[in-house]
Amino acid sequence: MNARGLFAIALLLGSTAHAQTVSVEKAPCIPREDNGIVRAAITGEAPGQSARLYFRWRNDGQGDKAFYWVPLEAEPNGRYWATPPKPEKRNSRVEYYAALVDPAGKVVARSETQLTPVTGDCKVQLTAKERGVAENLTVGETSPDQQGREVLAFLCDGIVTRINHAGIRRADDVCRVCVVAWWKKGAVLPAAALIGVIVPGDDPEPSPSRP
Repeated sequence: MNARGLFAIALLLGSTAHAQTVSVEKAPCIPREDNGIVRAAITGEAPGQSARLYFRWRNDGQGDKAFYWVPLEAEPNGRYWATPPKPEKRNSRVEYYAALVDPAGKVVARSETQLTPVTGDCKVQLTAKERGVAENLTVGETSPDQQGREVLAFLCDGIVTRINHAGIRRADDVCRVCVVAWWKKGAVLPAAALIGVIVPGDDPEPSPSRP
């Protein structure tokens, strides 16, 4: 066999060795106002690549909206999982797919798209590790219009970090503003009163024994 033939075989073997496949399991349901879990399988992940779960609210009456994404957590034997944010009450379906992306965020391999209903009676028992991730979520954006806004049709609860469409990481600046505004409105005052906490700025009455 000549050198050209050997080179062609080497290329074929190399491409086979680095074949990348991505699949995602269809979750039977996702809990309303709670975290569900989506599982995926990936082979051939190359150095520098990362795995993501892309998701969005799917409401045909609202038209197409850009996807968000969360990192897929790796387990042994090419298994992965992710916990999207908690769906709002109006959210009745979540559309999602798994993907491998290069360091620039470009998708190099992806799974088929799945569509799962959001229901009030869906029961998902997360492990301690899964719950820890769900309470400290990083949510990525794919469109400039998503920056500075809440994750459409998903609750703020658990979202800590955001990454914009250009790959710039930042602390979530939308949900945090909502919490601060809620605090300033005095929403914590009843609870503070119940446990005997003195709210700053409210001077206590002087003691009767004080001159």
